[in-house]
Amino acid sequence: MQEERTTDLDHILSNMKPSNLDDYIDAYGHTHNNPNRFAEYLMEHNIPNALIVRRCEGILSKSYIYDLINAKKQNPSRDVVLILCISMEMDRKMTRRMLENYGHRDLYPKDTRDIILATCINNRIYDLDTINAELDRYHVPLLNQL
Repeated sequence: MQEERTTDLDHILSNMKPSNLDDYIDAYGHTHNNPNRFAEYLMEHNIPNALIVRRCEGILSKSYIYDLINAKKQNPSRDVVLILCISMEMDRKMTRRMLENYGHRDLYPKDTRDIILATCINNRIYDLDTINAELDRYHVPLLNQL
C-alpha cells in the first residue's frame, strides 16, 4: 500500500469512475491485516518484549502479550490493540494504523472514552494506570483488566 495523504485519496475517490476501481484498489487498498505488526514495531524501535509485559502488568497476561507479539493470536480486541499501542508508546498516527491493521475503528472525536485516550496519546501519557484513572474519573469503561 502506498503512503498517500487521506485527503488526497478522498479527492481521487470523489472523482473516480467504476472502471478505475481495480487500479485504485491495487494501489491503495488494504484488505488484510499483518499479524506481525506488533513484533515489527518492537524490532524497529528496539523495545524489549519484557518492557511491554511489565507495562501491561495487571491488565494483560504475559502469555497473551507474547501470543500477540508472536502472531499466535491474530484477532485482538480493540482495547487490547489500544493497550499494546499505549504500552509501546506509539503516537496517534501509528495507533490509528494499528487499529486499522487489526480491523478496528479509529478513536472517535465525539466519544468521551476515545477523546480521553486520544488526548493521553497526543500528550505522551502512556502510563496505563494514569489513563485508567482518567477514564474512571469520567465514568467510562476502563481499558481491559484481567
